[in-house]
Amino acid sequence: MAQRKQLNWSTISDDNLSGSNKRSSISGQETRYSVSIPVDVIINILSRLPLKSIAQCRCVCKLWSSIARRPNYNLLFPIKSPDETPRILFAFKVGSNLFFYSSPQHHQNPDNNNNSAIVATRHDINLGSDLQQLCRPVRGLVCSQHIGKNCSWAVISNPITGEIVTTPKLTIQGIHLKERVRGKADYCFGYDPIDKQFKVLRITRLCGSPEHKISFYAKYHVLTLGTGAWRKLQCSTLHYPLDENGICENGICINGVLFYPALVKHRKHMIVCFDVRSEKFSFVSVDYVLGLPIHRYSVLINCNGKLGVNFCDAACKHFELWVLEDATKHTWSKRIYISPHASLNWDNYVRPAGMIGSGEILLYRMYTHNPFNIFYYNLEKKIIRRVTFEVPVLEKFDHFGAFTFANYVEDVKLM
Repeated sequence: MAQRKQLNWSTISDDNLSGSNKRSSISGQETRYSVSIPVDVIINILSRLPLKSIAQCRCVCKLWSSIARRPNYNLLFPIKSPDETPRILFAFKVGSNLFFYSSPQHHQNPDNNNNSAIVATRHDINLGSDLQQLCRPVRGLVCSQHIGKNCSWAVISNPITGEIVTTPKLTIQGIHLKERVRGKADYCFGYDPIDKQFKVLRITRLCGSPEHKISFYAKYHVLTLGTGAWRKLQCSTLHYPLDENGICENGICINGVLFYPALVKHRKHMIVCFDVRSEKFSFVSVDYVLGLPIHRYSVLINCNGKLGVNFCDAACKHFELWVLEDATKHTWSKRIYISPHASLNWDNYVRPAGMIGSGEILLYRMYTHNPFNIFYYNLEKKIIRRVTFEVPVLEKFDHFGAFTFANYVEDVKLM
């Protein structure tokens, strides 16, 4: 009986997979074989695989990789993987280490009736050093901002595939270097659904000491993912994002518009609306409309396609949710919710991770300990249930910082 020869996949080229004949040397002998896999069959095969398996299959050859790169990728894969359902993305910061985990966000176990913890899935990815902050995920991608000596940069990553793209570094400096100008950069991440482009917005604030007579100044840049180059933007209204402890975390992209709270002249608070496609700025006043300023503990969330602003009040044990009904007319609606959950002590570190399809708002603590809990607040019934997540790596640490994002959808498209 003839011995079956093992096929060496490392010798297969794009021509093999598209139907051509090739010669390959196996065990020192010249062997002719033919592999004919039509492109539509390849697409059908890939469409039935889990997302992580698709990511691995991209390494087979350029043809398979090019399929995943196509702009109409989602149309080529009509069979949805179970992994494409919305998930919760966690990022735990312990010292200089950052650990990514994810879990399905719909859990039916009511509080106190099921004590078992949900096991979260770990995603290994190295974002490098000098991590300062994470922006909210956009269509499966995460933007992190990093700061070094007199410069800053952003890293765009895909926790599922492990792919990383680093933007060019820009210096943090003022107009006159000899004037002791201090600078700081903030990054926001958005997506244009029409041209299907990811963009990074960078706002650099510059200020100097009064004795050197340097007033506040800001510069604006944008980078389209895939171009590798920053471009300067003009903005008629001088502003810079609000931050907490030097970190801006409130940017959110909804339907092609980046929203973030900002401070303008005379200490006035506004919501900045940056159109990702046209790269134009517009502003929504909030001080006089809402009756209170947006402070550094306020959080922007997506409320069924509309911008929501959350205000936590630790003293009154409640939070307010304002929804922008009309950005042109600056029309807002207001709701007040009271927390009935004794274990959820309202403080300035309680954050909403987002609103999910069930109409619940997910709440978490930015600084916490193991076990890690997520609180599901039902806006209609006004009840809270707690879900505990098992994160083995956190058992070694007493306290850690947490970033939590709702409605995360895994994606394997190449950047």
